[in-house]
Amino acid sequence: MTSETNPDLEREVRAQIRELQAVIEKVSHDFSGHPTQEVRDAVQREIDALGNGASIVDPELNHGAQAVSEGKQLRLTDEGKLLADD
Repeated sequence: MTSETNPDLEREVRAQIRELQAVIEKVSHDFSGHPTQEVRDAVQREIDALGNGASIVDPELNHGAQAVSEGKQLRLTDEGKLLADD
């Protein structure tokens, strides 16, 4: 049995990360200073709306939501790591 690698996989992953970056920036801006649970819900709702199977899970989601609640801006690296800017 042989397996074939999708030649477009890298491009698809990069596109998915760009979509997630846009969502993170939007939620970070729109929900800065809001309660942590409200931020978590917004992140989850926006990611689910993408419909591309992407997700951010705990503890990263919780840390990110807490940072936005504290007024910090989130960003997603090109490698898909969620970071909070001080």
